[in-house]
Amino acid sequence: MGSKTQESIPSAYPRRQTHHGVVLKGFELLALAATFVAAIQSQVMSTTIGVARSDETPALRAVNAFYLSGLVFDLVSAFLAFLTARWLQRLTDEERAHLEVVFEQSHSRRFTRASADAEADVEHDPQPPAPPLPDKRPFVVRCIHAYFASSLFAPMTLLVFGVICMAVGFLIFAWAEQPLVVAIVLTAVCAGLVPFPVGVFLIGRNSATRRRVIDLLSRKQGDW
Repeated sequence: MGSKTQESIPSAYPRRQTHHGVVLKGFELLALAATFVAAIQSQVMSTTIGVARSDETPALRAVNAFYLSGLVFDLVSAFLAFLTARWLQRLTDEERAHLEVVFEQSHSRRFTRASADAEADVEHDPQPPAPPLPDKRPFVVRCIHAYFASSLFAPMTLLVFGVICMAVGFLIFAWAEQPLVVAIVLTAVCAGLVPFPVGVFLIGRNSATRRRVIDLLSRKQGDW
C-alpha cells in the first residue's frame, strides 16, 4: 500500500525535455506567432493602402512604407521559423545527439559560472568548466558556418523589427491623420506597454534571476 501511494505522488522534478525538442517547439510557436502578426498587419494596411494617389500625403506614404516593411519582416520571420523547425526535424540521430551534447556543455558552463559567482565567498574554489576546444577551421569557413547559424536563428529578430515597424506606422498615422487626443492616447498606450515585452527579454539567462521570477510566479499559481 505504501509503495503504491508513493508511486502515485508526482515528482517535483518532471522528466527533462531534450534540448532538441525545446528548440523545435520554440520555432514552431514562433512561426505561428509571426503568421498571426502578419495577418493582423495585413488587415491594418487596408486602412491606408487603398487611398488614391491624389489624396496621399507624405505622412501617409511613410505609414504605408512602415506597414509594408513590417509585413515583409513578419512574413520572412514566419517562413524562416518554419524552415528552421523543418531543418531541426530532419536532423539524423547522430546530429541530434551532437546537438544534445553541445547544448548541455554550454548549459553546464553557464551553470558553473553562475555557481562560482554565487559562492564567491566560499573558501574552496569550484572546479572550472572545461574550456572549449580550439576552432581550427579556416576563417572563411567559420564565417560561412556563422552565417548559416544566424540564418536559422534570425526569425525572432525579424519579428521584433516587424512589430516595431507596425508600431511606428501606427504612431505616424495617429499623429498625421487622427485628432490630437487620439494621437496622445495611442502614444501613451504604446509607451506604457513597451516595458512589458522588454522585461521578458531582459530576464536573460541568469539562473538566480530566473529563480526569483519563478518564486514570484508561484504566488499566482496560474490565477491571472
